[in-house]
Amino acid sequence: MLLDRLFVIYRDSVDDSMSGPPVPLAVLEVLDFNERLLGCTRVVRVDPHYVWSARHPEKAEPVERLVGRTYNCLGQACQRVYAAFHGTAIRTEFMNRFEVYLRSSEIDPALLGEISYERLSRGVRLTEWCSPALAAARVESLEIPPLVTPQPARPGDPWEGWIPVGSGRPYVHSGTPHYEVEQLQREARRVALEGGFFARERSRDAHKRSHAEANPLEEGELRGKKRRNSFKEVEPGRLVFLKDHVRSRGPAHATHPHVVVSSTLQRIGGVHQARRCVVLRPLPEAAALPEATHAVVDTVGLKEDFARTWREHVVAPGSLLEEAMLEAVGLHRMRTTPPQGMKGAWKRLAPGIPNPWIMRGNPRAGA
Repeated sequence: MLLDRLFVIYRDSVDDSMSGPPVPLAVLEVLDFNERLLGCTRVVRVDPHYVWSARHPEKAEPVERLVGRTYNCLGQACQRVYAAFHGTAIRTEFMNRFEVYLRSSEIDPALLGEISYERLSRGVRLTEWCSPALAAARVESLEIPPLVTPQPARPGDPWEGWIPVGSGRPYVHSGTPHYEVEQLQREARRVALEGGFFARERSRDAHKRSHAEANPLEEGELRGKKRRNSFKEVEPGRLVFLKDHVRSRGPAHATHPHVVVSSTLQRIGGVHQARRCVVLRPLPEAAALPEATHAVVDTVGLKEDFARTWREHVVAPGSLLEEAMLEAVGLHRMRTTPPQGMKGAWKRLAPGIPNPWIMRGNPRAGA
């Protein structure tokens, strides 16, 4: 399914007997998704209709503490929400238990979840469903769905309703290039004929073709050249700077360190071929600066450019750029294993540059 944003919702009965109709409790947004991945996910709201807070605030409160938190994948986010709601570390079949509310004039309800398959999870055999025939259907995923699903007023009206999140796969961003959508349609038909969502074992040549299609080259790059660690480059939470040629034509905060929010394939910068891109959020977080999308090749890791940026641009103590740089040091130290102290993180990022916390007598430098 082609969609702009993907919201996944947890519903449960709000009746004291827990046997009544389910009511939306938690709304999650999958920030990074494609036909094979339901990746970085954020908890965006709780109790959108204010029913839980009125009837069972003790149930809503533990889940509300998760709002704003981001997880590496949808599965992790769903398990955290489910455990918070039940008050204990129990697990659920999230692909079937969590749902999406869709609205579309291109959905044939008969094709929803038309194919089932089995997989093993922690030694348990699970049955899940998918909808490959709807791979190219344009749909809207609602962040705040209605409490009662309306019936179509007349034939031809858009269909809308609840489905398990797993049943709607494959999900693809609506900005996906047309040639990739066509490729996905062909793949969906092949999967439907084989009777399963996951591809069967294929020949070595077919594997090479699939790898080449899934990993388009950047301009000037040769096939067979050793590629950089692409997963690390687009991993949510990674800290980066924009390269100089992007900074020079961007706003003032283009010089700031940025946090990777999600990744996608897009045509940007006037090129004809889709490029691997990342959505970046500038630091500091408190400034709420706007997010922007850039090609991965236009970014550089925090460590590679931190010292130069500090020397060339950070001149005024207390400036927004200095605040962003120091916040990046704190985030960087938490991403190391084991986590470093602020003093060690500064020494690693800015060797030879006086530690600003020590110069100001701030004890946080030795933390």
